[in-house]
Amino acid sequence: MYGLVIGFFLLGYSAYCWREQGIHSRYEGWKTREEAPRTFKWLLIFYVFLALFMILSTALFPSKR
Repeated sequence: MYGLVIGFFLLGYSAYCWREQGIHSRYEGWKTREEAPRTFKWLLIFYVFLALFMILSTALFPSKR
């Protein structure tokens, strides 16, 4: 259940970052796509992959409770 919620949150956050063309960097704050193109690309790929993994794992392997 938590994986589903967190997965949808990550998908929403990645959509927000794509729409605003920026990403939050840990020690530097908000960076635009032009300021940090590699970080922007790799974090979006990571967020989407992690979100889809969490959503699909919850859907395919539900808890036995």
